[in-house]
Amino acid sequence: MNNAFKILIVDDEVLIAEFLKDELLALGYNNIVLAHNRQQALVKIEDHKPSLVLLDIRMKNEREGIEIAEEINKNFKIPFIYITAHSDKEIVQLALSTKPSGYITKPFKQMDVYAAVHLIETNLESINEKYLVFKDGYADVKISVDDILYAQSDDNYIHIYAVNKKFTVRNTMEWFKENTPEELFHRTHRSYIVNVTKITRSTSKSVYINEIEIPVSRGNQVKF
Repeated sequence: MNNAFKILIVDDEVLIAEFLKDELLALGYNNIVLAHNRQQALVKIEDHKPSLVLLDIRMKNEREGIEIAEEINKNFKIPFIYITAHSDKEIVQLALSTKPSGYITKPFKQMDVYAAVHLIETNLESINEKYLVFKDGYADVKISVDDILYAQSDDNYIHIYAVNKKFTVRNTMEWFKENTPEELFHRTHRSYIVNVTKITRSTSKSVYINEIEIPVSRGNQVKF
């Protein structure tokens, strides 16, 4: 398995969380951490930066899992899968409104766990392998989106700054957004879109990619 694929398990029942961790370890997933309440979960997300969160819908506080999901959607944009033994209609409707990437039901079946988690892993790998294709003069250019640092609008042109080269393309920022993964690129300013995985530090008014300062307009702060 890819050791860069990190999993956070959030369940207030310690034995269940440990059992699920053991199931994942048996499946070859080695980068796993646990949290048992909302506060711990948010700290682990900040520190661990998981690729996927396995989230119990209903903990000691009935809405706690759903509140964590809402926080993930608002601030982190990480896929999450609910783990649940409950079928209460009201809770299910609330859960569906948070747009989870899937469900795993208790008691766990190893193949159900594998299918749900592996699907997310495969989707993320596909995102990371995505390419942006465009014309550079008379040449067709194909670059991995992972090599793009940021894009800057300049009237009718976009400057695309990649790891080793700058490209100038006659197109719009909307075209760039539509052709790059939403999970990787964030518009910090009307003239800038950045690859959030390349940000090295941030302030309330700027993000930095190494020594390059990129402005952040009000309301467009980014978590990285």
